[in-house]
Amino acid sequence: MPELPDVEVFRRYLDSTCLHQCIAEVETLDEGVLAGISSRQLRSKLKGQQFQRTRRHGKYLFAGVHEHLWLVLHFGMTGYLKYFKDCDGAPRHTRLRVDFRNGHHLAYVCQRRLGEVGITNDIERLVAEKGLGLDGLNADLGIDSFKSLVGTARGSIKSALMSQRRLAGLGNIYTDEILFQARVNPRAKANRLTDGHLERLFHSVKDVVETAIQAKAQPGDMPSTYLLPHREEGGVCPRCGGSLRHEKVSGRTSYYCPRCQGTT
Repeated sequence: MPELPDVEVFRRYLDSTCLHQCIAEVETLDEGVLAGISSRQLRSKLKGQQFQRTRRHGKYLFAGVHEHLWLVLHFGMTGYLKYFKDCDGAPRHTRLRVDFRNGHHLAYVCQRRLGEVGITNDIERLVAEKGLGLDGLNADLGIDSFKSLVGTARGSIKSALMSQRRLAGLGNIYTDEILFQARVNPRAKANRLTDGHLERLFHSVKDVVETAIQAKAQPGDMPSTYLLPHREEGGVCPRCGGSLRHEKVSGRTSYYCPRCQGTT
């Protein structure tokens, strides 16, 4: 599933390809991805306009037409964006296509149809309605607010980090990396962690997310000292050389090093 680093890469991609280009047409190829709006309404709001700027909150991407109109994109399990010229070369599983007057196109691609596309005139209200917590890269996320949001949870620390109501943007893959870098076991109870554990986790969130963005959210391009390039069955810990363990934690398959990350 695209997580915060993936969606930030998508945001920068949209910035570099699609801003300030007049929208000639909007084609909805699968109305099942539309949320709270019809294809006709979406076309009428976007046709003749331009994307002026972008924002992101957690796993949501917003493309602003003007101050009070934003296209909302959520990518579900498999979604991504593709900017291309030849309309016949549209990616498979394109659910929505924006045609620009310069002859180029932007495809919203979502194989499993679990993403959604909508419109909002108030990002903050949408964030509140979705029950999203602070974005993982929000400048307002300091160590004290992190401890309050994450360190008070009664369940596992992995579950707390993945809770979109506590901290928006993190999912299964990067949470495993954050825990590995902080040397914290994914099954550890969040509200039993020491201040030292929580401080390491706080810095790990920032470091891992920023490193992933620099690697364009490609796990194989992450540093060799990271878990992600080794996160597979039979994988070996890049720190100690021991075997990685994988098991269900909070309903998700989790990889960790039982030697480096201690016990619960």
